[in-house]
Amino acid sequence: MSLTDAAAALRAHGRIAVACHEAPDGDALGSLVGCGRSLRAAGWDVVLWAPGDAPLPADFAWLGYNDMVRSAPADLEQRLLLTLDCGSALRLGADGELAVARAATSVNIDHHADNTRFADVNEVDAGAACATVLCLRLLRLLEVPLDQPAAEALYVGIVTDTGRFMFSNTNAEAHAAAADLIVMGVEPDAVFRHLYEGKPAARVRLLARALTTLDVRANGRLAVACITLDDLEQTGADEADSEGVIDHLRAIRGVEIAAVIREPRAGGGTLKKVSMRSAQPHVDVARIAHAGGGGGHAMAAGFSMEGDFAHVIELIETEFTRA
Repeated sequence: MSLTDAAAALRAHGRIAVACHEAPDGDALGSLVGCGRSLRAAGWDVVLWAPGDAPLPADFAWLGYNDMVRSAPADLEQRLLLTLDCGSALRLGADGELAVARAATSVNIDHHADNTRFADVNEVDAGAACATVLCLRLLRLLEVPLDQPAAEALYVGIVTDTGRFMFSNTNAEAHAAAADLIVMGVEPDAVFRHLYEGKPAARVRLLARALTTLDVRANGRLAVACITLDDLEQTGADEADSEGVIDHLRAIRGVEIAAVIREPRAGGGTLKKVSMRSAQPHVDVARIAHAGGGGGHAMAAGFSMEGDFAHVIELIETEFTRA
């Protein structure tokens, strides 16, 4: 199937629910806001669904959360479900598979190579830098105009998923799309101030505590840091304030994989959530994430598992060093 099929499905349905994955990042929220609100402005009856009950990240609150629902719409049977940046139905939450089954039809637009193609129409392009680029393609195909707030949201997705245009997924299309959005009125300096400045002191305190746990292994090729529930309590930080810790690990000379392991508040101290980044194109962290029951990209992936920190670190190191 192709993006043309996705566009045809949308043209055939006036009522849609646009969803991203739970625990959304900038690409997921940028896609949800930029694509969903543009479709609404163009005449579709749109519900924006950001699954999960954890607070949405404060870094992107300026995009606006007021019109988002956190659980599947009650009238989903009457709506097309458009999922963005969502690698599997399970990424929609515990009832994700049921939600896909309930929808009148479903369209899955994503750039994760391990996407499970769970929808009726699947447009998965692993060569795309981010989901927001695919959203921009779709909106152009549908001839849906973008206002400045929607353009800013899509720009956020490109900036964050390419690591400010520094990651290996950055390509010509990402730069061209960003340039087009700037022409539409996006002010890069204003977006960067929203994303990377004005951070709460609690985030800096959490970073300081996390870096004291730095554990460099595998002859300097693996760097790990851990964040406990106590760290969150002592610093007054939110879970989202752990964003950015991994970039410090990834920047260490010789490191090929950076991993941050944290205890989410909802996990009661036994669940561990792992975020991984590859610092070298030949190192595939998605393979390690799959071993832990998760997934993602070759350069950025994650998983969740029960156990103590030592057990999780052992799994990462074992999979990393496996020939």
